[in-house]
Formats: sequence, C-alpha cells, structure tokens
Amino acid sequence: MKKLVKPLLCGMAVMVLASGCAKKQGDGDTSQAESPTETSADSSSEAETEADLGEITVLGEYKGLEVTRMSTDVSDEELEERIQSILDANPEYVAVTDRAAKDGDILDIDYEGKKDGVAFDGGTAQGYKLELGSDTFIDGFEDGLIGAKAGEKRSLNLTFPEQYGSQELAGKAVVFDVTVNGIEEKRDAVLDLNFVQRMTDFNSVDEFRADTLADLELEKMEMAEQQLGNDVFIAATDNSQFRLNEKLVEEQYENQISYLTAMAQIYGMTIEDYAAMSDMTKEEMEKEIRNNVETSMKVQLLVKAIAEKENLQVEDADREEVARMNFTTVEELQEMYGETAVDNAAMSNKVEAFLKDNASIK
Repeated sequence: MKKLVKPLLCGMAVMVLASGCAKKQGDGDTSQAESPTETSADSSSEAETEADLGEITVLGEYKGLEVTRMSTDVSDEELEERIQSILDANPEYVAVTDRAAKDGDILDIDYEGKKDGVAFDGGTAQGYKLELGSDTFIDGFEDGLIGAKAGEKRSLNLTFPEQYGSQELAGKAVVFDVTVNGIEEKRDAVLDLNFVQRMTDFNSVDEFRADTLADLELEKMEMAEQQLGNDVFIAATDNSQFRLNEKLVEEQYENQISYLTAMAQIYGMTIEDYAAMSDMTKEEMEKEIRNNVETSMKVQLLVKAIAEKENLQVEDADREEVARMNFTTVEELQEMYGETAVDNAAMSNKVEAFLKDNASIK
C-alpha cells in the first residue's frame, strides 16, 4: 500500500522551486501553505540560503552508486485493471422513455424554489443534471422525484435544515416547482466497439487496448526514471555525513504538520483520520514527514557540494528543461519564483543526471 509521502517523489527541482516561491513572497508571508510532499527548507524566511540548512561534514562516494531500475513491463493484470478503471469512469447513459424515475437515475430538471411565494437566491436552475440518491439536495427533494416521468411537473413542499448555511433559509419551509425534462439510466460500460467509438477515435477494441498498453508503458518508464533519480540521491546521501540545522528541521516539520492538520479539518477529519487514509498511524506519519524534511535538506546540500566539486554550471538548456517540466517558460518561472530558485532547480536536475550517468544500474 502506498504511503502518504515519499522522499523526493516529485523530484528535487519541484522542491527547490517551491522553496524559491516562498522566499520570493517575502516579508514572512506564509499565507499559501506548502504541499506536504514539498519538503523544502523554511518557507517563511526571505534571507534563507543553502548555508542555513547546515553542512556536509563528509562528502562520501557519489560515483558508481549501485541502484536498481524498476521494471517497466506491464502485466496482463495491470492492463486489465487500467481498462476496467476507464470503463468505470465512463458509464453509459441511456434515455428512459418507458418507465418512471427510480433511485440511481439521472434526471434533467428545471426547478424554482420559493419561500413565502417568492423565489429565493440560488434556488433556480434549468437543465440541471441530478442523480437520484446522490444526496445533492436537501432531504426530500430527490425522494420527491422518484416515480416521476419525463415531462411531468411536481411541487415539493420541503424544509431546509436548521443548520443550513444561509440564515434566511435555515429551518424555513419552501416549495420547489420542478419540471422533469428527461430521464437517463446509468449503465456499466462494456468494452466493445460501441464503447470505443463513443469514447475514442479508434476503430476497434484492439486499437484501444494497444493504446492503453502504450500509455501504461510510458507511465512506467517515467516512473522508473523518477525512482532512479530518487534512488541515486538517497544512495549518495547515505554515503555522506551531515550536520543539519535542527532548528530549521523542527520549523519545517511543524509547518507541514500544521498544513496537514488544517487540510484534515477542512474535510471534517482529524490528523489521525488523515494518516489512516494511507494505512499509517499518526506517529508513523509524523516520523515519515520528519524523515522527508531531513532527506530534502541533505539532498539540497549534496547538490551544492557535487556541483562545486565537479564544476557543474547551469546553462540556458538546463533552465529550459525546468520550464518544460513545469509546462511554462523560463521567464515566467523566474518571474514567479526568482532567478536563483530556477537556477537551483536546474542544478538539481543536472546533478541528478550526473549521478545517473555515473551509477552502476542493474
């Protein structure tokens, strides 16, 4: 089962840019919380430099690192699972004309809500697609449409919940006048020529399967390269010794715990609930986040040290690669994050490539 966060999973360049973004905001601005996977250095200090992270006390061997490239083979089971996920995400909707609406149907409706005979704000829509049983509307609305037929009009006498967000409507009796324009039945998609022609430009099931296989193979190749980059960085840090700025480690750790706690609260969860979603206890998640913070800081120090020792220089092509990875231009990245952050990200990519080129890959 996947863990919640993985060291360097998004690549060093992403984390360096994230750090650069926070610094460019300046004046201690922390209004935009970092992602829990972005284990960059202290985001609240504009004056932060690589030296603030600490230092490498021993730069160990970083050439000839023994790493294993993950397999890029796609099994039949993986292909079938991907196809099934595509089918599940694209059910077929069939017009219903010979029966009344039932739970699970999709209704095309026009509705107008009135309180004391006057239409209220947000209570009117045309051509709204509503799945009966989805609990999208207040209690009684969807149940009140079960049994309706296409073209039928119904008036629903309902009451808004006492805890409703609008004080004007909370606990108030209202009437919804609803017209059922049409009814559709959601059916599980089946991999056949009809599905292929409905969802793609292909002319056969075999073409669709071949294209899905190609997508999976490409994904695995990209994952393998990403994992290889992670592994060479981890191997090089394991060979070296560091003295980290423990105050900065603690600050960054607390920032990420605060972020996760806030995100959990937004969705009505506790931090324990959030950890459980990744099959971890709160203590296990906290330990992994702290390890990620320390690993990120070590790798940033490592990048600087190797670049200096190997006399690696950032060139325009390196900046262009960072821009390509972020689907933008160098100029836009520099405007958003600052030139230093972009160059640091480019150097991280360059050192990663250097480590791969000089590694012993199995």
